This record gives sequence, C-alpha cells and structure tokens, in this order.
Amino acid sequence: MVVSQKFYIGYRDVDCNLKIKNSSILDLFQEMAGIHGSMCGQGSGISNTAWVLTAYKVRILKKPVYGETIEAVTWGREIKGIVACREFELRNDGGELLVLATSNWAHVNIEDKKLVKIDENIAKKYEVEPDKTNFDEMKLKKLVEPDNYEYVKEYDVDWDWIDCNHHMNNTYYAVAAEMTLPEEIKIKNEYSGLEIMYKKEIKYKDKIKCLYKETEDAYVVTIKNEDLSELHAIVKLKK
Repeated sequence: MVVSQKFYIGYRDVDCNLKIKNSSILDLFQEMAGIHGSMCGQGSGISNTAWVLTAYKVRILKKPVYGETIEAVTWGREIKGIVACREFELRNDGGELLVLATSNWAHVNIEDKKLVKIDENIAKKYEVEPDKTNFDEMKLKKLVEPDNYEYVKEYDVDWDWIDCNHHMNNTYYAVAAEMTLPEEIKIKNEYSGLEIMYKKEIKYKDKIKCLYKETEDAYVVTIKNEDLSELHAIVKLKK
C-alpha cells in the first residue's frame, strides 16, 4: 500500500534562505508514517502497540522551498517479527523526486515499552511493497562514533521538544545536531542527505551533550547524556 498526501511549505517549515529545514522534512515523514499506521489500526489512542523509529537514511536531491505544494509518499517494504522497513518520498507538483528516504522501526508495547512481535493480521493491513524501493538495503548499517571531536555543546531538553510519548521527539535529534554545527554551515543549510541512528530515548529536563566532528564527507554530531556514559544518537549530515 502506497500512501500519499499533499502539504504546503509554509514559513515555519523553512530556513532563512526559504529552503525547507531538515527537521521539517522529518516532520513530514513522521506525519506520513502516522497516517499509514492509523489506517492500519495502530498508533497512540488507537492500539496498545506502536512503531519506534531506530534509524533514518535520507537523500536530498532538491530542497522544496517556501510556497510550494509537495506530495509526501510512504510505503512499508518489510514487516518481519518485531522490525520493519519503511520508505518515503517528497515530490513537487510536476512529479519530480526531491527527497527520498528509508527507515527502520521496532514494534513495542506502548505501556511497558517492551519489544513485541506484530500481530499477523495487523501486519497484513500495511500491504508491504517489497519490490518498490529507492535503496538497496532493508536494514541500515550502524553509525560509528568518531575517534575524536572538535568541540562539545550542552543543551537542556526543552518542554517543546517532548512528544506524546514523554520523550524527545525524533525530529529534535536533528534539530539538536544542527544547533551544534558551525554557524556558516548551519546558515547555508546545504546537505546531500542525513543519517540518524537512535539508541536511547531522551526525556524532559535531561542535559545532553552534542559532540561535533567534521569528516571528509559529513558533519557528525554524537548526542550523549551529561556524563557521556550513554549514547542517545548519532546524526550524520552529508556534504
């Protein structure tokens, strides 16, 4: 099953260059995953199980800009036991492919947060499309921490970053990463893509440390807890 919906790119979605923000791209993906899940009888307030995002891989061919109406598209490629693979696309009114992404998810019980195998009858409702893909991988490779860092920035997790699961929303990991970048890189907002590996949830009032490193092909931000003993996520913004 392929699910699509049109969205208008407004002021809140764009940066100072009127180009869509990475966080806005991820917001659209999140909305589409939620729409598909609701259609299949899953999600907050609908069932006692849900999908938790574990990884993203996004390729940016051309960024939508302020005033455009775009079509967001999603479909499931695979549901297997407690894990799933989902892909996304953003296209303009002419059908041009602007952004493509793949993602990995884990199936959990909403109440106790434990991994649980999806019911086969629910899985069938998603009508997976195993042969429809823009990527050659189902399971995304783990991201590796750099050996060293150029600097560290610390943030207090704001209430606005928290979602209905009482955790920092998936989108804000990208926000925290971009807040950590050097000013000139952040302002340009020119990336060929991004990858995120989510490891441990972040809660309200937590203090997080974002460790920055520029590599040959990316700007890497590793998000850890205050004493650096726990890894929350690794965000790689591709050059």
